[in-house]
Amino acid sequence: MNDKAKFEKYRGLSIAALVTGLLSVVSISLIFRWSSSFHVINLETLLTKHIIVFILSIGLPLTSIICGSIDLSRIKAGRYSNKGKGLSITGIVLGSFFLIPGLLLFIEEIFFNMSAINDLIFKYEQIPSRWWQNPW
Repeated sequence: MNDKAKFEKYRGLSIAALVTGLLSVVSISLIFRWSSSFHVINLETLLTKHIIVFILSIGLPLTSIICGSIDLSRIKAGRYSNKGKGLSITGIVLGSFFLIPGLLLFIEEIFFNMSAINDLIFKYEQIPSRWWQNPW
C-alpha cells in the first residue's frame, strides 16, 4: 500500500478571490481616511483620485466575487476537487459585503466634488486655446 498523502495545491482563482476580498477590506478603510485629507489641485489630480477610488472601492470587490464564483462553478461541475472552496466562499462573502459600501463611497466622492469639478472646468474654459497656431 502507498502511505504517501496526496498533496494538492490551492488553485489560483481561489487564492485570488481571497486576496482581493481582503484587499477590498483594507482599501475601503484607507479610502475613508484618504478622501478626507485629499485636496484638489487641478483637474488631473481630481480625475486620478476618482480613478483610484473606483478601482479600489468597486474593482477589488467585483474581482473577488468573479474569481470566487468561477472557482465554485468549476468545483460544482466536478472539474476540480474541493480544495480551495473555503477560500472562494470567503472571497465572495468579503467582496459582496464591501461592494455596496464601495459603490456608495464612489458615488459620494463624485457628488461631493461636483463643485470642484465645475470650478476646474470653468477655469480650463477661460484659458484661450491656440491649437490653430503653428508651434514652430
